[in-house]
Amino acid sequence: MANAQLDVTREIKLDHDNVRELFQRYKTTTDAPTKKAIANTIIREITVHSDAEEASVYNDYATVGLGSVATHNKEEHAEVKRLVSAAGAHGFDKSGYDDVLTKAFTAFDTHAREEETDQHPTLRQKLSAEDSDRIARAFLRARTSVPQKAAAGLTDFVAVKYVHAAF
Repeated sequence: MANAQLDVTREIKLDHDNVRELFQRYKTTTDAPTKKAIANTIIREITVHSDAEEASVYNDYATVGLGSVATHNKEEHAEVKRLVSAAGAHGFDKSGYDDVLTKAFTAFDTHAREEETDQHPTLRQKLSAEDSDRIARAFLRARTSVPQKAAAGLTDFVAVKYVHAAF
C-alpha cells in the first residue's frame, strides 16, 4: 500500500504548534528540572525546524512566486536562531532566563504566524498535490539530517505533542 500524500503546510504547522504547546507548558510548569527540559526542547525544536525549512521548503518558493519571501524568511530565521542561541547560552539557572527564552519564542511565533497567514495559502493554491508531497517529504528528511547545533551541550528533553507523518 502506498503512503498517503503529505501536505507541506500541515507538516510545517505541526512544528509551529509543537513549539507553541511547549512554550505554554514552559510557562505553567513550576518543577525546575521539567521546566529546563521543556526549555531545551523548545531550543532544539526551533533550530531543527528553521534549518529544515531552509534546507528544503524555501528552495521551492521561487517556483510559486515566493522567491523574495524565501530570502525574507531566511533573514527572520537568522534573527530567531540568534535569539535561540542566546537562550541556550544564557543558562537556565541565571536571572532573566525567562525573558531571554520568551524573546526567542516570540520572534519564532511571529514568523510562524506570518508563514501560516501569508505564505501557506499561496503554497496550497499553487503547489500540486504531488509537489506538496515531495516538498513535505524533503522537509521531514531534512528534520532528521540537519545538525542540531543549538541543542549541542543541552541535556534532558521532553516529548512533543504532535507527531509528523511517517515518510
